[in-house]
Amino acid sequence: MRRAIVGPLVAVGLFAILLAGEGFAQPAPTPTPTPTPTPAPTPAADPADPNALPPTPALNLQSRAIERVQFRGNRKVEDDAIRVQLLSKPGTLLDAAKLREDLRTMWKMGFFADIDVEAEVASSGGVVLTFAVKEKPSIRKVLVAGHSELGLDKINEVIDLELDAIVDISKVKKNREKIAEVYVQKGFYLATVDYEIKPVNESEVDVWFKVDEKAKVKIRDVQFIGNNQVPDDDLRAAIATRRADSLSFINDSGTYSQESFERDLLLVSAYYWDRGYANVKVGTPQLRLSRDKQYMYLSIPVDEGPGFTIGEVKFKGDLIGTKEKNLEKIRIRQGARFSRTRIAEDREKLSNYYQDQGYAYANVLPLTKVDLPNRKINLTFEVARGKRAYFERINIRGNSKTRDKVIRREMKIAEGELFNNTNLEISKRRINALGFFENVVVSTKRGSSDEFVEVNVEVSERPTGTFQIGAGFSSVENFIAQAQISQNNLFGRGQTLALQAQISSLRQLFLLRFVEPYFLDTRWTFAFDLYNQSRGFGTFFRNASGGTLTWGYPLSYEARAFLTYKLEDVDISTGTGGIANLGATSAPIEATSVANLFRGGVTSSLRASLSWDSRNNRLFPTGGWYHTVFAEYASQFTGSENKFVRWGGFMRHYRNLWGPFVYHGNLELGFTTSTDPLG
Repeated sequence: MRRAIVGPLVAVGLFAILLAGEGFAQPAPTPTPTPTPTPAPTPAADPADPNALPPTPALNLQSRAIERVQFRGNRKVEDDAIRVQLLSKPGTLLDAAKLREDLRTMWKMGFFADIDVEAEVASSGGVVLTFAVKEKPSIRKVLVAGHSELGLDKINEVIDLELDAIVDISKVKKNREKIAEVYVQKGFYLATVDYEIKPVNESEVDVWFKVDEKAKVKIRDVQFIGNNQVPDDDLRAAIATRRADSLSFINDSGTYSQESFERDLLLVSAYYWDRGYANVKVGTPQLRLSRDKQYMYLSIPVDEGPGFTIGEVKFKGDLIGTKEKNLEKIRIRQGARFSRTRIAEDREKLSNYYQDQGYAYANVLPLTKVDLPNRKINLTFEVARGKRAYFERINIRGNSKTRDKVIRREMKIAEGELFNNTNLEISKRRINALGFFENVVVSTKRGSSDEFVEVNVEVSERPTGTFQIGAGFSSVENFIAQAQISQNNLFGRGQTLALQAQISSLRQLFLLRFVEPYFLDTRWTFAFDLYNQSRGFGTFFRNASGGTLTWGYPLSYEARAFLTYKLEDVDISTGTGGIANLGATSAPIEATSVANLFRGGVTSSLRASLSWDSRNNRLFPTGGWYHTVFAEYASQFTGSENKFVRWGGFMRHYRNLWGPFVYHGNLELGFTTSTDPLG
């Protein structure tokens, strides 16, 4: 025998459920330009609300025990996941109030679009409850249409709808607002975002977000209100937001970006803080759109407050040395204009000073006390230096090719030494300067006790070898071919090996170069070049064969001294033709005169040089300087047929302009004197 025990209860309950649901294929309304939370609709009556659901008429079954609780229609939600939350359980008496609560619980799970309950009397006399449900559809795909100015990856960063999850309209709306907010932050202040839920089948839907980006809003003017001491132009120069100009369509300047503008408000405060206005307050900016909604006018209210200077400068705590000794380590002085940036820099200098003495966990805290009547701020640096610490372990990771010793020999710290923060930073710069790594991260952590510090060096290696081959045709040199292979980290040892060849009708070059920066693991540098070069100058040729042998030693990390021995044999031959027929002899007298300006013979010389290298990367520099000065001497005492003294030097400068673009300037100077009467 089967009976419906919740006739009016289920009917009214389902009606309430349907009122609370939303159509899945209806487009959402267009949001306002500035995304604001959408007010929630007035909720339908709770299906378990006793006032909304009349009591069941099947009172004669309430005295019966529940024999079994089963479910029908649930494909994704497990039976046990529902059953564990119900009050109606096998062995308990059927109760209409509990049944209403169960319906309410199932509805709040958010998985079901329709819930029905049936009851039948089993042969044993107990009641079998069956909950018939219709599950809400799940999300198959989340798609975005209409995005052209903003990349899909930026939009996907804020979307948190999960695939295969039950579709939740409120969550879809929140994601729509997040996308609109991203557009506002990127300058698309008028962008609108709609959503649409498209059924794919009975159990799955696709969620579409449709974007109408519209044009970016340009900034017509930025004004400051209340700035009596600092001119508008100075404040405008301190922020990233700019007024649109004639070049805005090229470089996208003058575009409103909420994300950038919020940072600008902090920059305005920071500008005042560094000029003595410690109590400055930057108010809520006023944004006004032009009538055509293409331009925006920004007004930023400022309450400057009084200007302050530095009063007394004191030190307290576990100091090293006297107050005067600590005062030498900082720049700020009594009477100077108050500046938060300078105080932060001085705090860093003091911290480094104590950490360089071995106090790895030293903490310096600047304390300020405002003397409002005298417009002064008294400053106290409180020092807690802690215990001295030593380097315990230096761990190097990520160097799959480069040997550990190549990295360790660049470090100015060693295991067991007293902690020194400056040397730790120098070590990082040196490893970076090798040019073998894309990225170098040096971090520290507490060792086995407070008296030890463990250092971790994480590197990611980059390709250090190059292979180039090329060919071409020139009206002067006819066929040209060249090839070059080099390795700047040979076998992971940090050595350099390069082979180069160039061949044409007027040029021929073969070069072999080897550099060992740490010869036999000492601080000496060893290098040699071997070369053979022929060069045609129309009616005569210069042929040179030789090599160089170089030794170097560091005077400091940036400065090095080198001594180079050079042996070269030069032959000047007059004639016509190319490299293949250098022996032609039909040269005119004029050609012979020009050829005499080029000296042949054996040159045996010594060259002493000093170099200064502050480049941030030896292979791919983006900043720093490289200078060299030299003097080269050749005479009968060095076994040279050619006798001369040559002086010279060069200077190179590197500076990162923007992105991958690097400025490289080069200046070379030199002159030569000779004791040979032939010149």
